[in-house]
Amino acid sequence: MSGQAIEFEALKFRRAPVVRTVSALLGVALPVLAAVFMVAATTDGSSQIGLKAAAMLTGTGWNGYLAMVGMLESVGGLLGVGFVVCWCFGREFTEKTQACLFALPVSRRRLAYAKFSVIVLWALLLCLVSLAVAFLAGALIGLGIPGPEDLWGACKALAAGVLAALLACPLAVVASMARGYLPGVGALVLLVVITQVVTAFGAGAWFPYAAPGLWMGMGGAAAAETVNPLQLFLCVPVSALGITITGQWWKGMQISSG
Repeated sequence: MSGQAIEFEALKFRRAPVVRTVSALLGVALPVLAAVFMVAATTDGSSQIGLKAAAMLTGTGWNGYLAMVGMLESVGGLLGVGFVVCWCFGREFTEKTQACLFALPVSRRRLAYAKFSVIVLWALLLCLVSLAVAFLAGALIGLGIPGPEDLWGACKALAAGVLAALLACPLAVVASMARGYLPGVGALVLLVVITQVVTAFGAGAWFPYAAPGLWMGMGGAAAAETVNPLQLFLCVPVSALGITITGQWWKGMQISSG
């Protein structure tokens, strides 16, 4: 892949207000929200928010807090990164810049893969930032200093965020083929609804978009134990398929007559 293409896409990416907004929400607001829920669950269990927050806890101390961060990452990561994916691929059509892509010395498929490279790298860094903020927020609410036994919980929360980011990549197929980011956002909303329905019918562990959240405890501790590594790994081929289809579509893309 051309480094020039990645540099070109990274420049547009850094200047986008939507990327900055999602970065702040996922990197800072999300772990802070988890800390608020943790405090509500442990100090105000009689209130409505305290009862709901307590229902989300799968453990105590850092274990429970990091699991909550992972739950929010599995949902918020898909929504936030999904929105950015739809914007990144759909903007070329809504802003009428797709014709300019044909004049670049880099193939359109390489441009699509460059977009994915920038998005995935950004999402990975964002997950690391979110985890760092989570450690700081956890210490501020009185959880103390995390020990070696909390490393697995941190790795799970990080993995949930990364898997959610990978699962957002196939949304580029819709945003590209429908030539706009709004159809992609619509597909994202529909995907969330389908995930809820599939989970309600008990098949969530085998549905890649539900598996990370269940693994983190969104369906309870018993449901989390039923999620196996193979079910989590299915997120990878789903993401790879979406990336491949998008690359092939961009290779044969035609200039829109509209």
